[in-house]
Amino acid sequence: MLSSLLGGLKDQIPADLLSQVGLDSSKAGDIANIAGESAKEVMSNQLASGAMDTVMNLFSKGDNNSSASSLQDSLTSNFVGKLVGQLGLDQNGAGAIATALIPKIIAMVTNKNEETDASDSSSLLSMFGGKDGAMDAAKGMLGGLFS
Repeated sequence: MLSSLLGGLKDQIPADLLSQVGLDSSKAGDIANIAGESAKEVMSNQLASGAMDTVMNLFSKGDNNSSASSLQDSLTSNFVGKLVGQLGLDQNGAGAIATALIPKIIAMVTNKNEETDASDSSSLLSMFGGKDGAMDAAKGMLGGLFS
């Protein structure tokens, strides 16, 4: 669900930003995929630690509380690290891309999340592998015990 939601992200990366950081437009798809990886990784970790309220706050139309702001900073940091590691960008270039895209990603996920009641976390769990992802991981670990 997350990858389909972020599918249009590559078309929202300004060409002048890409050239400014030394990339051509053919890398836009890679950047969008890396953004999805970062979002899934950071949010899945939050959900696994029981921080559903923080994730719900980040992806709501309301103001972020301090925990949601910290979570956004973690997402940005993770994304910058992946851009540096996978595309060879320097910190400044990766930071410029993250600064441009993280708000767009948050807005896309927020808009999807707002389609359900404010207390309904099902769309976020579906996107970031909350309950189902944790169950699959547990099944995989337990399955290994009995083989």
